Amino acid sequence: MMFSIPRKSFGGPLQFLVGRDAEGHWLAVETHGRGGGMVGDRGAALRYAVFETGHRARAVRVTAKTLSLL
Repeated sequence: MMFSIPRKSFGGPLQFLVGRDAEGHWLAVETHGRGGGMVGDRGAALRYAVFETGHRARAVRVTAKTLSLL
């Protein structure tokens, strides 16, 4: 379940972390709590985050830390 983030409704550039939650699901989570979602695999999480950040360099990071959507 993913949703696009309206670019004009928030100030500052979007940045994402990609990783797994405590149950092993892949997540893409915007670092300021603006959005994100659960996806089927690592590749899908990266594609979503890269698209949402407009392919900006260093806007998407992969982490080994446990992530959550809330």
